[in-house]
Amino acid sequence: MDVIRSAFNWKQVGVWALAAVLAAFFLVAGGLKLRGAPSQVDNFAHWGYAAWFLYVVGAVEVAGAMGLLVPRLAGFAALLLGGTMLGAALTHLVHHEMKAVPVPLVILGLLAVVGYARRGPVVAFYERLTDG
Repeated sequence: MDVIRSAFNWKQVGVWALAAVLAAFFLVAGGLKLRGAPSQVDNFAHWGYAAWFLYVVGAVEVAGAMGLLVPRLAGFAALLLGGTMLGAALTHLVHHEMKAVPVPLVILGLLAVVGYARRGPVVAFYERLTDG
């Protein structure tokens, strides 16, 4: 029984650690966008996005980072940030920046792990919406 319980605890520790690393990543990435770092402004202009979109993405990343650290919100945050990473991968793909495509896809995979581990509130919300 103790072996099973300790394995469960290690899984929880792993999920917390992964969520914390992802939260730190998105806090930095979103912070750079919200600050209007020249490299970020140049990238968004190169991709043809409006200047305001930089700040929307930055706000989504910072909000998602905070959500990853709250277990009841982590599943929702993983979905939100996963959509952002899918958009990032597609942006790189459309602009033929093939070397940059794997990075958001790997982050998307890591977000999927956190999202799956913290899926309870998302499933409950879905069931409430569908009366099922």
